[in-house]
Amino acid sequence: MLLGALLLAGPVLHAQTDTTAVPVGTDTTFQVLADSTKVKSVVENRNLTEYQMQSRYRPVNQPFHKGGFGANMSVVLTQSFYHQFADNYSFGSYLNLGLDKWLSEYHGMRIAVGVGRFKDNYPNPVIPLTIVGVRASYLFNVTAYVDGYDPNRLVEFYPMAGVGFTVHLDPQNGTSTGLSAHLGVGLNLHILPGVDLVVEPLLEIQKDARTLSRMDIWRKYLFAPQVGTGIRVALDKQHYGGDPGKNWYVQMAGGVQLQNSDIEWTRMSSITRALGPYGVLSVGREYSSIFGLRLSAGFGYHYWKEIKEGDTDVSGTPLQPARFRSTYGLLRLEGTMSLINLFKRSYNRGFNLAFTLGPEVGFMLKKDPYREDIKTLYSGLTMSLQPRVRIWRGLGLFLEPRVSIVPYSAYAWKHDIPMNRNYYDAVLSMSLGVEYKFGK
Repeated sequence: MLLGALLLAGPVLHAQTDTTAVPVGTDTTFQVLADSTKVKSVVENRNLTEYQMQSRYRPVNQPFHKGGFGANMSVVLTQSFYHQFADNYSFGSYLNLGLDKWLSEYHGMRIAVGVGRFKDNYPNPVIPLTIVGVRASYLFNVTAYVDGYDPNRLVEFYPMAGVGFTVHLDPQNGTSTGLSAHLGVGLNLHILPGVDLVVEPLLEIQKDARTLSRMDIWRKYLFAPQVGTGIRVALDKQHYGGDPGKNWYVQMAGGVQLQNSDIEWTRMSSITRALGPYGVLSVGREYSSIFGLRLSAGFGYHYWKEIKEGDTDVSGTPLQPARFRSTYGLLRLEGTMSLINLFKRSYNRGFNLAFTLGPEVGFMLKKDPYREDIKTLYSGLTMSLQPRVRIWRGLGLFLEPRVSIVPYSAYAWKHDIPMNRNYYDAVLSMSLGVEYKFGK
C-alpha cells in the first residue's frame, strides 16, 4: 500500500524544469526555485563551526588582572588525615601551608611546606615520628579552561602534580631525607569575598628515608594518601572574588549518641546503657537553592566499656561495676545538598531534605579501666540526612541522623608485644534541632 502511494505521488514529486509562481497576498509573488536548478545553498562553502563559536556560544572570560608580583596570589592552609603504608605505622595528621600564584587564567603554581606527626608502633616503647616536607606543584584550572575565567565562580576544579623533598625526624634512629612526587586534584569553593574553602585529595610517593631492615617496602618507596581540607585567602582581594550569596542560617540541635563497634556491643550489657548526650551549634550559608556549606561545633559522649556484676581481674579479684565514657569535642565543615531541589528548585520550600558530607576534626578521650586512657586528636569523616520543615517565616525544625568515622591508634597486644594499633569508631547520633534562616 505504501508502494502504491509512492507511485501515485511520483508525478507530483518529479523534478521541475522551471519556476512556479506562488501568490502571496494581493500584489506580490514568491518564486519557488526548481529542484533541477543549481542553486547555492545558504550554508554552502560555510564552516558550521563559525556558528558554534559565535560569542554567545563561547565561554565568557572576565578580564584576568596580571598586575605585579602579588596579583593572583593567595595563601592556602590545609590539614589532612595522614597515613604511610608501611609496617606498623600509625595514623597521623599533616598540616600544610602553601603560597599559590596564578600565572594566567588556566595555569598556576604552588610552593608549600608541611609537617606531619605519626608513630612507629613496632618498638617498645613506641617511637613518635615527625615528617617535614617541601613541595612544588603545577596547577591547571580545568573549570576556567572549559567554561571561561570567572573569579566569582562558586566551584572550580583543578588537577595538581609536582615534586618535593621530605625529612624524617626520628629521635631514636636519627634524621633522614628522601625525594617525593605527588599527584592530586583540588576542589575550590568560593564562600566569602577573597576566601575559598579547598578540598584536595592527593597521593604522595616518598623515598623511604629511614631504610629500616625490618620494613618490607617495595624498592624503599612509601605511598602516603592524604585528603587536605582548609582555606585559601587571596592577597589581592581587589581583583578576586566578590560576595557569592547572602542566605545565612543558624542551627542548634541536641540528642543522643553511641558507638557502633565490636568493642561496644561485646562490652556493654544493652544499647540503652551505651547512650550518652550530644549537642551541636551550627552556622551555614546557602549559595544556591541546591548547594550550601555549614560549620558546626559540638560535644558529646557515650559509654563504650562496662564492668558488670561478677567481673574479675586477671588475678580473680572482683571488680566494682562501672561504665566508662568515650568523650568527643568536635568541629565540622560540611557541604550540604538539597535532594528535593535537585528536581524542582525553590528557596522558600516548606519541607526539604538535605544530605551533608564533610571532614570532622576533634579531641577524643576514652576512659579505660584496664590500660592507659586514650587521649588523641583525630581527623575523620562525617555525613548525615536532615529532613526539615519551616513552621513560621525563617523558623524551622529538623531531625538529623548522623554517622562519623573516627580513626585513632591505641595500645594493644600483638604477638605478646605491647604496641599501638589502628582503629575506627563509627559514632552514631540522632538529634532534634531548630533553625533560623536570615534573608530569603
